[in-house]
Amino acid sequence: MLMFDALVPVKAAGAAGKGVGAAAGAAPGAGAGGVAKFSVDPDQAQKMIDGLKEALRKLLELRRSSEKLKLSGAPGPDPFSGYATLAMRKTAGAEPGGYQWANDQAVRALEQTIKNIEKALAEYRATDEAAQTAMKG
Repeated sequence: MLMFDALVPVKAAGAAGKGVGAAAGAAPGAGAGGVAKFSVDPDQAQKMIDGLKEALRKLLELRRSSEKLKLSGAPGPDPFSGYATLAMRKTAGAEPGGYQWANDQAVRALEQTIKNIEKALAEYRATDEAAQTAMKG
């Protein structure tokens, strides 16, 4: 089995509304989440990488939607429409807790997880090749 670390960009319970920081034991760049250990059959690792890259593509596509929300105007001239628009922009924004912020955290976690799987797969293949060479030699 191929072992690798996956970043989990989820805040710990009770941390909502507090400052953003890495959870105890989290890898650098894990945001307020942590690290989970996984294993995958080496023959299935590329499928997993392809699936994670597709998820990454969709997250980047959704990020563009948040940009549109941040640029939208109030639907009417009344003050309540303006306040609702400001709240919508903040919710869609890059401040901690906003959609764009969460999306960025997920993108970073997926990118790092893909790198971790690729590294583990390369190490596995190198070890496997070395073992096969030793058996022949």
